[in-house]
Amino acid sequence: MPRPFRVALVLLPLMAGLAAGAWFLLESPDAPTPADTPPPVATGPGPAPTPPPSQPPAGKLVVLLIFDQMRGDYLARWASAFGPDGFERLKREGVWFADCHLPYACTSTGPGHASLVAGAPPSVHGIVENDWYDRKDAARVYSVQPTRPYDRVPPLPGAAGPPVRGVVTGFTPERLLAETVGDKLKAATGGKGRVVSLSVKDRAAALMGGKKPDAAYCFDYRDGLFTTNSYFRDRPHPWAEAFNAGKPADAWVNKPWLPFKADAGLYDKLAGPDDAPGEAPGVAQGLTFPHPMSDLTKPGPAYYGAVETSPFGNELLLGLARRAVADEKLGHGPAADLLCVSFSSSDLVGHAWGPDSWEVLDVTLRADRLTADLLKFLDETVGKDRYTVVLVGDHGVCPIPEQKRYPEQYPGAARVPDVAFLGGLMEALDEVYGVPPAGPTRWIEPAPADALRVLPWVYLNRAAITARGLDPAAVALVAAQWCGNRPYMLTAFTRKQIETGELPPHGFGSRNQVRDAAARAKLSYHPDRCGDFLVVPKPGVQLTGYAGGTGHGSPHPYDTHVPLVVSGAGVPAAGKIDRRVSALTAAPVLARALGIDPPAGAAEKVPDELGKVK
Repeated sequence: MPRPFRVALVLLPLMAGLAAGAWFLLESPDAPTPADTPPPVATGPGPAPTPPPSQPPAGKLVVLLIFDQMRGDYLARWASAFGPDGFERLKREGVWFADCHLPYACTSTGPGHASLVAGAPPSVHGIVENDWYDRKDAARVYSVQPTRPYDRVPPLPGAAGPPVRGVVTGFTPERLLAETVGDKLKAATGGKGRVVSLSVKDRAAALMGGKKPDAAYCFDYRDGLFTTNSYFRDRPHPWAEAFNAGKPADAWVNKPWLPFKADAGLYDKLAGPDDAPGEAPGVAQGLTFPHPMSDLTKPGPAYYGAVETSPFGNELLLGLARRAVADEKLGHGPAADLLCVSFSSSDLVGHAWGPDSWEVLDVTLRADRLTADLLKFLDETVGKDRYTVVLVGDHGVCPIPEQKRYPEQYPGAARVPDVAFLGGLMEALDEVYGVPPAGPTRWIEPAPADALRVLPWVYLNRAAITARGLDPAAVALVAAQWCGNRPYMLTAFTRKQIETGELPPHGFGSRNQVRDAAARAKLSYHPDRCGDFLVVPKPGVQLTGYAGGTGHGSPHPYDTHVPLVVSGAGVPAAGKIDRRVSALTAAPVLARALGIDPPAGAAEKVPDELGKVK
């Protein structure tokens, strides 16, 4: 290696460290000194020590950008195709934690968004999955399901039917048990710091903003409008009303989704063939490019569903975010403001076509361009030296099993019907315990369709089991052992095993895999909300009711690995950091940028690469 390069390699870390210190000297002079080597993942639900309070800086904007289902490898894997002003600018001008992971097992949208703003795992904030079974109410509940009905704002015209996501009673953060960055900002500034939370998905919009945001809006595919509800306010903000009045979601009628870059060779090289096995057709959009926006030629639920299952849903959300920044004059108030934007369309595209598809590559290339547009807009409206961006993912995604792209990493890759799995479990319990004269025991709660929705947690029908003179804990152990011994399963953990740290037999996985899954299961476990046992499929296995596409929700690296990039006002240009960090650091980093204390339950500290104050 030539001598100048050796010198550069020695000096770069020192220069980065000095620059890092500058950010925190400017941003939060009273902030505590982070630990020398923060742990890669949270080791328990306890809160981090509370630092001395600091004064929130006036007239600053902190932006949380969540790209739903953006896996951590995308920023490196496709960097050669990005432009210079989007993801590459953030990486170049800030700190890119390339080995960032969620520390818990149930890697879904609800837990992800709650964890990123609370700085705590599901074991603390209570959002254990998108849906879970509430034993007290004897019903499946949605993660942002209100405790009482709230009216949609604006009202839904006519009989439009139920929403495709969530419940008809609205969406709220009431089931979130932990304090968030937004809650902390409100308390620290006496309400002067504004919190705006925007997404296509209701659960993302409800959870990011905390208990009382100034604005929380999501997209309703039934009429193509961004809506809130009466939990938050009784009528839309003027800027949201004006945005909806322009019918921006109708912009892509009869305009097919074409590749962002007209270079089929580039897409083949970076993603593989356009027509690959196991892909799903989206919302009547077909398996290959060009994708029609729906099977209709006019606006309506099918069309709006196709919009949100395409890059255009992200573009639509960006338009709303720009309107909010401009009309609310975010970043120009008496205290720091927090803007949370979660781009859900990346997830909806990924579920249909998978992470190795032209479609996911395309939505990511367009997300890069979208990020560049947003940064330029913030430069012009807020000021380049007056905003900070934290970009992160809420979870990753599993490769499509049928494609067998990674045989060495995932030799057991398979699609397993969830109905057959639960049916086999109930048959096995009948065989072990027998069928009483009155008929088969209903071993599982809730009803079958809802039981599938709350996987990977399985809830036993404790009343029916007790009525037969059986011990529910003993039945749970038998059931978990049966599940763990399926050839497509890694293992399964009972409540008792999670609580005590006892490891089950490792079955088809290595002891290290089971031990890692057990640590992550503990951080996903809330005793009042979780089931009697948790099933963990083998890497590459999709336990699903869908015939195509893919999903997430496991403790495996393809689901836990997410990007984390911090950039903006005063942030050191330290570039790529390869050591592992926890995604839960996003919350204390947001808090530090806002000049406030981290949320009370935060389990991590600000990484050293972002500065150390002595």
